[in-house]
Amino acid sequence: MREYLTEFRNIDYVIRNAEKILLFAHTRPDSDTVGANIALQEHIETLGKQVDIACQDVFPEFAKALFPSTKFITPDQLDFGEYDAFIASDSVNRGFHAVRNRISEEKVVILIDHHPIEDPEGDVIIIDTGFSSACEIVYRYFEFANVRLSHRMATALLLGILGDTGNLQHSSTTPATFSAAAALIRSGAQLPKITNDVFSNNKISTLKLWGRALSRARINPQNGMIYSAITGRDIEELGNPSTEDLYIASALLNNVPDSRFSLLFYQISPDSVRGSLRTEPHKGVDVSAIAQSLGGGGHKYASGFEIPGRIVETENGWEVR
Repeated sequence: MREYLTEFRNIDYVIRNAEKILLFAHTRPDSDTVGANIALQEHIETLGKQVDIACQDVFPEFAKALFPSTKFITPDQLDFGEYDAFIASDSVNRGFHAVRNRISEEKVVILIDHHPIEDPEGDVIIIDTGFSSACEIVYRYFEFANVRLSHRMATALLLGILGDTGNLQHSSTTPATFSAAAALIRSGAQLPKITNDVFSNNKISTLKLWGRALSRARINPQNGMIYSAITGRDIEELGNPSTEDLYIASALLNNVPDSRFSLLFYQISPDSVRGSLRTEPHKGVDVSAIAQSLGGGGHKYASGFEIPGRIVETENGWEVR
């Protein structure tokens, strides 16, 4: 894992010299993209700059208890020409790529991500799978720049780190991740509130979602894949579950004995399906290779993809047609 001193110095220079900055969160926002953008937004505002957060989707329900005043703005509502710089955190190929051509060449583009991305286009680029999350990268930038973290900033960053590491249990967790989490708690991150309001506040609908995923699970004995599906009808009946709840369902499948990796299909629109893949280092599977073969990407141990179609149940199991 590199230290990125030059990149952090450049990010600091851009933020301090720009007057108006646009941040980007990825579509179907999770805790990592939410946390990174909220922390950056507050830091930039304390410097007297104007800053907005753009996202194709609204601010997620799971984070409203922690950050009730935060709003996301859809890109179509914005005039990109008004901004001096753009920062995409955890969204380089999951939302930002769709608007990249709207940014003129004289504007500064900063890319911050922990997912592998081929040929990223930006002026300052930190894309490193050695980090657990985009929030961990943003924390390291704040550490470099001697930024004083407010309780809200520390809470936002800890939310993202915990979300992307499964509460510090996934294989992406490193000693540096533990160090960052400890420092954030010392800076006032509200760990009990994060745990109670986000990760332990399971509604009946959330428990039903996990129950359906587990009850439908099947294991392929040839390759050790355990797979399940959440249909469009499920999504509607369960009140549009959050991305976090669906990710946890995929992780629960991966914990089933005798499985080598998990695949959860879920309907994200009437004609589009997302696949979420999970595994562990000792299982000897690189799920990112599977995701890439289907046009997606991610880590060796946590990846995803989107394909056209609808989830249907057949005599042989669940299929995407």
